[in-house]
Amino acid sequence: MRNSRLLAATLLCSLGLVGVTACGPAEEKKTSTDAKAVPASPSAAGLESLSAAEIIKKTQEAGAKATSVKLTFDITSEGQKIAGSVAEDSSGNCVGQVSLGDKGSFDLLRTSGSVWLKPDAAFWEKSVAAGTSKTLAGKYLMGGAEAAGVKELASFCDMGIETLKSIGKTESGADDTAGATKGGTKQVGADLAVVIKDGDATTKAEMAVAAKGEPYLLQLATTGADTGTMTFSDYGKPVTVTAPPAAQVIDASKYLKG
Repeated sequence: MRNSRLLAATLLCSLGLVGVTACGPAEEKKTSTDAKAVPASPSAAGLESLSAAEIIKKTQEAGAKATSVKLTFDITSEGQKIAGSVAEDSSGNCVGQVSLGDKGSFDLLRTSGSVWLKPDAAFWEKSVAAGTSKTLAGKYLMGGAEAAGVKELASFCDMGIETLKSIGKTESGADDTAGATKGGTKQVGADLAVVIKDGDATTKAEMAVAAKGEPYLLQLATTGADTGTMTFSDYGKPVTVTAPPAAQVIDASKYLKG
């Protein structure tokens, strides 16, 4: 399951975030505080009777049917901390917040055709242009969904669904479940999950799959030189995007160059 071990770096780099994030072997963090190991439960028996590869296959099938998902992530790679939460759907709608550590943070809105970014003071100063935090505070940068300047940052909106499509596969789409093993069950929030584990000498990865209902991916977590957690929730919930008032919007092309 090499795709899981290298998931964060693979996604962030492939989504065009070079220059915003460091591209290297990275992934998710160890289990978050709301994910505690618990003994195996009869309610997980349906999946527990399957092999690790078979469970991953069912997770792939469930993820392929998902029309929307909320992703909460906290990743550290080569000293770069990236955290946030984005709700996205398969139509291109997205609402979220992203923090790039000392580079600042921004609110993010996207429809199929437009992107709005609302930077905080640190992002204005360090990632846009010095002196803009006072003159442009509270403003949204707007661009077309394919505009080079905003496309990189808006790519955070693709992380959730892209992960569901790629879990357990190589970059070419081939099966990559060799080496994955079952690891009992644990709680992820209110949900019982079946655990799949993988790893090598430097990285340990853990995948949590819903034990009840659809076998959705609930969490990916990694410990090692690079750490992180990606938690998935709100499958199938509508994502509603409300465009900001025109008076608060400025042309992103004047400030973000692709």
